[in-house]
Amino acid sequence: MQLSELIFYKNKNVSNTPRKIPDYVLPVPPLRSLPGIICNTSYIFEYILDIAKKITLKKGEIIYPDNERQVPFCYLKKGKICTYQIDEEGNTFISHFLLYGALFFDVFFLTCGQYKAVPMKALEDSELYCFPVDLNFEDLLQMNVGLVKNLLYSQSIKDFTYSKLVRINMKVKPLNRICSYIYEMYESYQEKFFCPNITQSEMALLLNMHTVTFSNVIAQLKEKNVIETFTKKQLIITDLEKLCYYRFYGL
Repeated sequence: MQLSELIFYKNKNVSNTPRKIPDYVLPVPPLRSLPGIICNTSYIFEYILDIAKKITLKKGEIIYPDNERQVPFCYLKKGKICTYQIDEEGNTFISHFLLYGALFFDVFFLTCGQYKAVPMKALEDSELYCFPVDLNFEDLLQMNVGLVKNLLYSQSIKDFTYSKLVRINMKVKPLNRICSYIYEMYESYQEKFFCPNITQSEMALLLNMHTVTFSNVIAQLKEKNVIETFTKKQLIITDLEKLCYYRFYGL
């Protein structure tokens, strides 16, 4: 799918009248995102989906940026997508995994087109909502000031979590990187068991390593009773002290 296929303009029959948003829907919600994984940052945009266009993507579909002048920002209601970049040698680098409740292409909106859009791939069947390409800050302010606050928050979280990912990937040894990432998960959830929402192969991509290398390290951590299991739906840490130690030192 080409990005230009998502472009549409504001419907004059749809009013930008102020929107009443419940007090429990915060423009700056509690942080649930992880390095390279953006999740549940922008639920407040659920309240203006009447001005957006619904798009469904099948797993594996890609949106290619074919228009540098007009890029609609979008809200991911269901599913999982990733944004990625390709360097001059043809290598692919994952920028972010985006889960439900996240915005994307918002950086184009915030920079008034100075930041180019990157390709986006659906990793699961996904439902997204594209906003009118001529939507502006004044429209959002008129509807609810919390929408503008959330736009800034959303991009700040992307920048913050990406900087964390860069610091993790500066560690040379795969063991140190994996343990550091799992420890970041623990600090976010404050639990030794949680749903990571990504697969081992997806985390391997984030940490710039081969899936075989990643699987071997996970097997070692299981043998050392540092973790019990690691699936898309469940990650169980059995020895937090060892995990913390292996962030910096070897087995």
